[in-house]
Amino acid sequence: MSSLDHELIRAVVRGDATLVTTLLNQGANVNTTGGVTPVGQSNTVLMWAAGEGYVDVVNVLLTHGANVNVINDANYTALMYAAEGGYSECIYALLDYGADIHPRNHYSETVLMSVARFGLTDVILRLIDLGADVHATNKIGDTALYLAVDNGQFYTVKALIERGASVNTQNIGGWTPLMMASARGDLEVMELLLEHGADFRPRNRWGATALSEAKRSFRPISAAQILQQAGAID
Repeated sequence: MSSLDHELIRAVVRGDATLVTTLLNQGANVNTTGGVTPVGQSNTVLMWAAGEGYVDVVNVLLTHGANVNVINDANYTALMYAAEGGYSECIYALLDYGADIHPRNHYSETVLMSVARFGLTDVILRLIDLGADVHATNKIGDTALYLAVDNGQFYTVKALIERGASVNTQNIGGWTPLMMASARGDLEVMELLLEHGADFRPRNRWGATALSEAKRSFRPISAAQILQQAGAID
């Protein structure tokens, strides 16, 4: 690796877009890789920038021809790092340059799932328009909708439902989105799910229902009333 490439990596990690531009203009390799750990050694500078949310650096690298779809030894792309960090501006920049939305991480999670946790609804809609599968599940059967519910992201839950996500999926533990919303005492999300046909009857592997979880939530009375009004009984 040349000294310019070493300097480029350091400048990217510091988020110094001005120096990154200077080094690239001097001949540094825009697709150079390197890092401290074995996996880090396979990271491109674009991955480092995306993973830190340095959108100015990401844009500089992309305009200088960085390969947006390189996969490192951990089977990650720059987009996956940006998504797991919740960096919407970086995500948009990478998508504008043709980032592949379909790779999955070691947990079999998609970019859509990662973004759902953060409630980045506009990004969610962009990903779906690009072909993201709202029905995809990770290794334990969670969907993007379930992960959005688990993190209390009302508007993302609403958007996913409107784009066709099922409200009655069960993961390998038997948990449904409604069970999770009930366990959280998330009244708005509970009502939204019920309005779109969520079933309060399923039991998880431990025999719990949405109602029994609601009664253990930090809003036990209000959460239970919502389900009882919908017809749930002990």
